[in-house]
Amino acid sequence: MDDSSLLGVAKRFRQACFGILLAVLVVSYTVGFGTGLAADWPRFRGPHNNGVSEEADWNANWAVGGPPILWRSDIGTGYSSVVVAHGRLYTLGNEENVDTVYCLNAETGEEIWTHSYPCATDANEFEGGPTSTPTIKEGAVFTFSRSGDLFCFDAGSGEIRWQVNVPQVTSLRTPGWGFSGSPWVMDGLVIVNVGDAGVALSIEDGSVSWVSADKDSGYSSFVPFVQEGESLLLFGSARSYVCIEASTGVERWRQRWLTTFGCNATNPIVANGQVFLSSGYNRGSALLTFKEGEPVLVWKSKEFQNQLSSSVLLDGLVYGANGSVSDGATLACLRLRDGKVLWNAADERIGGLTAAGRYLITMSDEGRLAVFEPNEMSPGAVSQCKVFDEQCWTAPVLCNGRIYCRGALGALVCVDVRNPN
Repeated sequence: MDDSSLLGVAKRFRQACFGILLAVLVVSYTVGFGTGLAADWPRFRGPHNNGVSEEADWNANWAVGGPPILWRSDIGTGYSSVVVAHGRLYTLGNEENVDTVYCLNAETGEEIWTHSYPCATDANEFEGGPTSTPTIKEGAVFTFSRSGDLFCFDAGSGEIRWQVNVPQVTSLRTPGWGFSGSPWVMDGLVIVNVGDAGVALSIEDGSVSWVSADKDSGYSSFVPFVQEGESLLLFGSARSYVCIEASTGVERWRQRWLTTFGCNATNPIVANGQVFLSSGYNRGSALLTFKEGEPVLVWKSKEFQNQLSSSVLLDGLVYGANGSVSDGATLACLRLRDGKVLWNAADERIGGLTAAGRYLITMSDEGRLAVFEPNEMSPGAVSQCKVFDEQCWTAPVLCNGRIYCRGALGALVCVDVRNPN
């Protein structure tokens, strides 16, 4: 074999080795990094926008003393929930009229970076502080204050890429309890619940893309909604639930939904082409279907009312905090198809809830974390423990075998519910 043949064999051997190495690296990266992504909780109500986690490998059956507490932190007054991505946790709190955005190590609670800015605590029939939850997307963290300060941070370093006070640049009014809905990020836009039907800004520089009418916004966040093959957004304004095209802000339809104080605060539930709505203040619930693109009422009832905390849907049953938070909202179950309330657990006062598999994870309005295995007949209590002594209206978050619980006065607690190896 001549020299050129030997060189050719050597070259092909090196290429084969490089190909094998590259394949191994790609598989390792995909498995390791992809698994992390599957377990992340990057926005309010989770990756599927429904408050339901797909996490299955966690311990729901606790000893009498409860599961271990991995860490505690004090993040200040507020109701912002947490989001988690790539081992980092993000949330907001307020102390002495200063909001702080926190980036913490999700495993240890160690502070990685923070950013603070003036913002009134604005206690108004509740403790006050931020009520919006951050959104993580494409290496950025978007946060929205009650006074309308929208920030885009670099998720890693905390560097501010841009900031905008949305009501100032749009001349749109601020509702009575300030802004609450979490930012929605898609197709180069960040959309916030400001005005009658939202405002969109560029994720590149915060410049305004489109605005809606100068009317009071609601307090809900956005839920994606596919109708006739088109991707739309659905959310609550002060007087209606509105469906829009995200890219243009063009309204597709709205369901008139009048609530005392314009307090449409909970997210709608979208299932099988139907929409479930619920508000407090004696407004109640309803199920909508659609005919020729317009909403049609299937049923309505005042027996099930979500004032502040959004419900979850499991196997055709809606579970939620039923009633006024001032009187103590209780865990209840409604059958989606006909609106019948199947049970109302008078002894289970809850402030927020989420779901994972067949379980509900709830926080009481006084800081008790509990797990239920509900069905049509009963809540099915499984486990419980006290994690703090504070009011809690914020939904707990299950992520990577840990439950994160947040109290109104600033307690942030990480509970270890990983299964033993």
